[in-house]
Amino acid sequence: MANPSGFILSEFASKIDGSPCVAILTLKSSNPKTGNMAQVWILRQDVNPIDAIATGQDVSICGDCTHRKNSLGQRSCYVNVGQSPNGIWKAYKRGVYPQAFEMIDRVRDALKGRSIRWGAYGDPAIIPLPVFQTINNMAANHTGYTHQWKETFAAVYKKIFQASCDGLQDYLEATAHGWHTFAVAPVGSILPGKLCPATVESSQAQCITCRLCDGAKQNIYVEAHGTGKHYV
Repeated sequence: MANPSGFILSEFASKIDGSPCVAILTLKSSNPKTGNMAQVWILRQDVNPIDAIATGQDVSICGDCTHRKNSLGQRSCYVNVGQSPNGIWKAYKRGVYPQAFEMIDRVRDALKGRSIRWGAYGDPAIIPLPVFQTINNMAANHTGYTHQWKETFAAVYKKIFQASCDGLQDYLEATAHGWHTFAVAPVGSILPGKLCPATVESSQAQCITCRLCDGAKQNIYVEAHGTGKHYV
């Protein structure tokens, strides 16, 4: 077959509620903030991501993340699921993506010298650790973030993913438990740590070159961004 645009890394039961989920690796990105990183998307297998948000079934992949849609219909998550997540889910249902572990040499070639962004959508801490370890070892480096850092099952990803924090109290609790953090601050606010270099207006930094968010280096914060930023 022609070179695939992505691979199915794993089809698995959510560690949050047991629902069927899938982790999909895509190989190209035009995101100006991240640069051309390989991206991992975590989706419900059985529910379109738009419908999952509407019905609350996105809890399977996002847990109790405060940026999910609330009872007022407000959603502060920066990810527009009608774009990439929806397209990737539809491609998955059409059978576009092959199973990674059935053509592992092709995956290894595709990731050689590359950076992986774990969790372009969804929480990567629900991915089985052996899957992460095998795939991540094929790449040059990675970034990753989890809102599930308070959960016992996420502890294996400490020093691998940043703990996604919402405010000072989260930051204090996460750092006290040994996590490096990525915190979201309301527009115009600051939090402890280093302001994300890729969001500084005069900076040329991108995640692909910065690589601070690998869980092992530094605490980072960012001003709320995306269409829901004013709900933060």
